[in-house]
Amino acid sequence: MEKGSQGRSIRGISWRRRLAGGALVALLVPASGCTLISLDKRSAYKFDHPFAVSDPAFRRSLDNFGFAMAPGNRAEILNNGDAIVGAMVEAIRNAKSTVNLESYIFANDHAGEIFATALSEAARRGVEVRVLVDATGSSHAGPLLLRMRQAGVKTNVYHPVRPWSLYKIGRRTHRKILVVDGTISFTGGFCIADQWLGDARNPKEWRDTMVRATGPVSAQMQAIFGEDWTYTTGEILAGDKFYPRLAPEGEVPAQAIKVSRGDSSSLAAMLYYMAIQSAEKSIHIQNAYFVPSGPIREALIRAAKRGVDVRIMVPGRHIDMPLVRMASRIHYGELLEGGVKIFEYDHTMMHNKDAVVDGIFSLVGSINFDARSWLENAEDSLAFYDRGFAAQLDASFAADEKNCHEVTYKSWKRRGAEQRLAELVSVFFQPLY
Repeated sequence: MEKGSQGRSIRGISWRRRLAGGALVALLVPASGCTLISLDKRSAYKFDHPFAVSDPAFRRSLDNFGFAMAPGNRAEILNNGDAIVGAMVEAIRNAKSTVNLESYIFANDHAGEIFATALSEAARRGVEVRVLVDATGSSHAGPLLLRMRQAGVKTNVYHPVRPWSLYKIGRRTHRKILVVDGTISFTGGFCIADQWLGDARNPKEWRDTMVRATGPVSAQMQAIFGEDWTYTTGEILAGDKFYPRLAPEGEVPAQAIKVSRGDSSSLAAMLYYMAIQSAEKSIHIQNAYFVPSGPIREALIRAAKRGVDVRIMVPGRHIDMPLVRMASRIHYGELLEGGVKIFEYDHTMMHNKDAVVDGIFSLVGSINFDARSWLENAEDSLAFYDRGFAAQLDASFAADEKNCHEVTYKSWKRRGAEQRLAELVSVFFQPLY
């Protein structure tokens, strides 16, 4: 739900002014006549606690959430812009046949220039390059898209916003996917804009995570990109240049998870609910926009009460959407009283969308913990069933905790009247989150 494509600094702007601005946008968007949240997709689920996450039955059940869990992958965690940009640009520069990129935000700034240059150079040397951006998130990408097209890149915009199609404003692709030669895939929270550059050293450099995967799971990520590309252009992506024979690259079982607007149920909500209900030891969630539904909050509390170490990490004062922070904080009380631990990241804006359950099941992708991501947007994640990968992601979580403050029930109860009012106001705009 990262907002805008230009990455303007939010320092020096009071939370009251930012809240007022968010409220104004919230009032204007419904006036445009756009559909906010799909009403025909199931959002509440039932699942008891019949087995643990470590049980083979859990692992086998994962095969029914869209794609099957594929063995033989290698996965590398990339933390922050310096590592992410370096790895993605290197993959593009080494591409031999195809490059497919889908991004919610592709900004007309320095970060955009870096990627536009690499993609254009690949196209000039004969690589088939396709770029799909979201009309809302990449509203200022026009000059770079034109330049890439002139270099031979096939560029398209998902749901262009025109006067006669304003109802499509709420229908976004929030996916962040790069697939190179059908063999290397990336996903996570990273968007192509200046605030994602650097190494989270200050509030101008955001904290985020991507994962680089090689092996059979890359074919699944290619299929997710292909879904939106074919929907937008009509072109079907098939053949060896998109789906080559993929030999095992490692020992990590992985699967791609997608959310599509037309789904009758939310695979993301179902997967998270099953994992939370099955947890026996730990649930560690990092998410930039944490506005969980009632059933998910209840599941988290049940997990904490049965002795699971439930830790939630969310952005603190540097969040780019304070209205979302208010909507999240209004639910802190019941979670804290139920034994859930909440940490707010203080160093900069934290944009991660990842989770680790019981030290074996992990998720990294574009999916926020809110209704829009689970019900409305096109989204993606990679799921991993591997203790080694989970340990790395847990270590990253632990390192980030050092830049957090823990929210206690006592401190939450002491918040002022203005903040309480802001939280109440934010509830009215939850369909926008």
